[in-house]
Amino acid sequence: MTSYLARRFAVTICSVLVATLLAFVLMRLVPGEPARIVLTRVFVQDQTIAVSQGDVDDVARRFGLDAPLIVQYGRWIGGVLRGDFGNSIRTGRPVATELRWRLSATALLAALSTLCSLVLAFLLVASVWLSRQSWTRHLAEVVAVGSIAIPAFYLGVALIILLSLWLDLLPVSGFQSWAHVVLPVCVLALGQFGFNIAILLGLLDEVYAAPYILTARAKGLTTRQVLVHHALRNALVPFIPYLALEIAFLVGGVLVVERLFGVPGIGSYLLESLDTHDIPAFLGTVGVIAGMVALCNFSADILVALLDPRVRLAGEQI
Repeated sequence: MTSYLARRFAVTICSVLVATLLAFVLMRLVPGEPARIVLTRVFVQDQTIAVSQGDVDDVARRFGLDAPLIVQYGRWIGGVLRGDFGNSIRTGRPVATELRWRLSATALLAALSTLCSLVLAFLLVASVWLSRQSWTRHLAEVVAVGSIAIPAFYLGVALIILLSLWLDLLPVSGFQSWAHVVLPVCVLALGQFGFNIAILLGLLDEVYAAPYILTARAKGLTTRQVLVHHALRNALVPFIPYLALEIAFLVGGVLVVERLFGVPGIGSYLLESLDTHDIPAFLGTVGVIAGMVALCNFSADILVALLDPRVRLAGEQI
């Protein structure tokens, strides 16, 4: 078990390093000189104004953009190991401080949307199996496909028009009260809702085909008892890795939703840093996002290993 967890932890660290390295390289591949982009977008705030090469060189020396790529990335990694993510070029404030309060907004949206989507999905799937009617199964599949197929941006705009502009029930944008949380959470939850339904229906199909389900029915257990005490309990083990992967899809949805609803979260911070070529802020945000995804996958591996002895035995044999 220890060696299995050690290997999974090593994979987690390597994945974060690879993600930040790729983000750093891709950002440097953006057309244009990095120092010139920073000067025109951050300080001058007008890309049409001609700037002198001397000013560009001063910006490059000030922020270390004139050093080789490997040296710049090495400096950033060294700072991260000391707990220093550097200072934002755009705001001048420590990136770690900005990420801390922005991450709280994103974490709130992610936690509430995941909780809502799971509750709704479990209730719908349980009603399908308890009713044992074919039309409820078809209805659940249609709802799942519809939820997956609707883009987050389109759904968000539709909810804004309906609930904010027409009915005047909820605010359009901002993050000042709980009312501002409702629309972003609805968009994110509905995006996950369809995936949860599809995955749970497939897992329950496999579980209900197992011999122990027939044994439970032969003992005279009711449909509800079989579902709650046997089917759902055994379906939760393979559902945990799917839930971890859902976090990665949630990151993409957060980028769109935070931008659409004006939420000062980590997704909007990432887009702002990318637009202004703020390398410390961009790398810090990518590192945090990659760390969150990797940590979720690592936690899922631990839970599955604890719940399923076969995983622990397989992990020890590798």
